[in-house]
Amino acid sequence: MDSLAMQFTIERLVPWIIFSGLVYSATAYFTRQRNTSTGVWWLSLLASFLPLLPLSYASVVVTPLNVNWINTSIENVQMIKHATIAHAGLNDMDYVVVLLAITYAGIVLYKLIKLALNWRRLKVMVGETAPLAVKASSKIKVVVSKFNHSPFVFGAFKPLVVLPQYFSSMSENRQRILIQHELTHIAFKDPIAVIIWRVLSALFWINPFVGRMEWQFVRAMEHRCDRHTIARYGMSKFEYAQTLVQSLRKAAVTYASPVAQFNSTALDADDYKQRLTHIVDGEKSTNITMVLGVCLTIVSLSGAVLSWDLLSGSVTPNWQHPLTDYRISSPYNNVSKIRFYKPHKGVDYVAPIGSPITAAADGVVIVADGQTLHPNFGNTVLIQHKGGYQTLYAHLASISLKPGDWISAGQRIGVIGDTGRTTGIHLHFEVMRDQQRLDPDTVLPKM
Repeated sequence: MDSLAMQFTIERLVPWIIFSGLVYSATAYFTRQRNTSTGVWWLSLLASFLPLLPLSYASVVVTPLNVNWINTSIENVQMIKHATIAHAGLNDMDYVVVLLAITYAGIVLYKLIKLALNWRRLKVMVGETAPLAVKASSKIKVVVSKFNHSPFVFGAFKPLVVLPQYFSSMSENRQRILIQHELTHIAFKDPIAVIIWRVLSALFWINPFVGRMEWQFVRAMEHRCDRHTIARYGMSKFEYAQTLVQSLRKAAVTYASPVAQFNSTALDADDYKQRLTHIVDGEKSTNITMVLGVCLTIVSLSGAVLSWDLLSGSVTPNWQHPLTDYRISSPYNNVSKIRFYKPHKGVDYVAPIGSPITAAADGVVIVADGQTLHPNFGNTVLIQHKGGYQTLYAHLASISLKPGDWISAGQRIGVIGDTGRTTGIHLHFEVMRDQQRLDPDTVLPKM
């Protein structure tokens, strides 16, 4: 799989889903008795996306190559330019990644089209409505349809209240309850919120907890609307509850509606039982202890994610030696005649013919050939690691990978050899950080 896609999946996508589950579970626990605050679900949704923020995602960033490594021919300078494009991946992108991306986009498109078709069906139904015979005491337009359904609000910016056919058979008091419930939804801009949640659930279908948060939001929205409608218009709680029961019995719901409505399609029998209980028993204002509990839990979980992100972005790679059976023939800063008495800027490992060379740390392959870098290096592999580190492996007899590959520490990258300018079979190994050569002994584990 393409390195960038693999890194995103491991470091972002999976933690996002797990973290979303933790946030959802914590919020659901604190709101299990009094789910009346829509704000806590907006907060939970926003907090759940924290693992996707690029706090340390760029931990493996391709840094410029040391000019002493580069083959100075114009042709090879162009090769360097292409090799150092982030993770060198587009031309060699794994077909599996492309297929998965197309599949994901296809499912998103299917869900959005389904949502749009439902909206269109509602629009057609609204077009066949008639104005309410007795004008409601509101500037909001109120219409009555030819079908039995739940009363709902249609339209985001110019909303109108759509009442069912059975509305005319209800008592005047219950008619007033239905209308004022929908007007309360409009006052809180619930129709817009429901549309946003529906779209988000479609876009992020891969995360089941986004859908669960939407369901909890709708529950909280209806509880809040019930409470405020009763309080604002001085209604009888028992009459209000009986109106809800009557509406449930008469409404015929045949599809999920992307609108705010009196008896929501997102709720089940248990939800309505709890809703009726809250209506009859009465609700206090939002429980401050509950809100504080949710906020503190989210802050704690977010702090843990931030700490992990910052820690994972700041630690050095998980270093290991590139060979297991070896001896050092020329240490770092060694001065010899073959190098014209210049300090040696790497370490030379001598090992038996055919010995495998392995990656010194996790990273992305930037160069894997015998032409891109200086010809003295022969067959060379250059790997970019997190923290601005790079490692170079020169004089290889053969190379086992290609630019753009994501590799793990200890994974085979080639075989020891004597290509390039060399006095015998060995591995020339260098470590750099931010274009500054380092003594490999300062990062590699002691043997």
